[in-house]
Amino acid sequence: MNGLGVDAETKQMARDFSVTLRSTMLALFLSVALLWFSSSFSFAQERPSGKPSVRTCPDSWNDGVRSGKKSPPAGKKKVAPKQSGACIELAFSPLDIQEYLQAYAREKHWLISDDQLNEDSWTFSLNIDHDELLRDTLPDASQKGVEWKQGTVRVHINTLVHPDGFARTLIYASFRGYGRNTDQFAVQREYWDLESSNAFENSLVSMIREHFSQLPAKETTSAPPAH
Repeated sequence: MNGLGVDAETKQMARDFSVTLRSTMLALFLSVALLWFSSSFSFAQERPSGKPSVRTCPDSWNDGVRSGKKSPPAGKKKVAPKQSGACIELAFSPLDIQEYLQAYAREKHWLISDDQLNEDSWTFSLNIDHDELLRDTLPDASQKGVEWKQGTVRVHINTLVHPDGFARTLIYASFRGYGRNTDQFAVQREYWDLESSNAFENSLVSMIREHFSQLPAKETTSAPPAH
């Protein structure tokens, strides 16, 4: 009898161990499966959208500005219109773009004044020195006798979201130069309006492109088509 009792007890212990082992293995399997599912879901949420972060604006982006210019007189040879401003399209929200531009201005210690800011546009005036003025503007024969001292640039940055999620960023700049006309018979002026060479606008676009091309594109909310 004792032998039979020990044998039965041994079998019961084996069955209990088997049940415990199966339960432990099941719990371990469920834990691993849950961890894998959680990791896969997180990766799917965080991975880039697959679209490029930056793209070039189409050639037609500046047609609205060009169409406002007067046509040359009949019979006069047409000259290709000068490109005005600069453009770039980014797979980021207008707020992302504006925040980066403001951070860049602080980093460069720009002397900004009279700024107007909202989530999709920024307009401001920036003081520039003699060399920057000559670099960023086109020479004008009517101002040949002016000795330039410094200048200001009025910068307009607008961001328009397209239905495909890309935000088109447009940059325009207008310049004023301050100095003294060396022609003693010329009327002295407080300042002269100067035409942009587009060097300033293109430098901002290059800086924006370099920064955002290193980041994964974001899924931005669609908006009505930009005009």
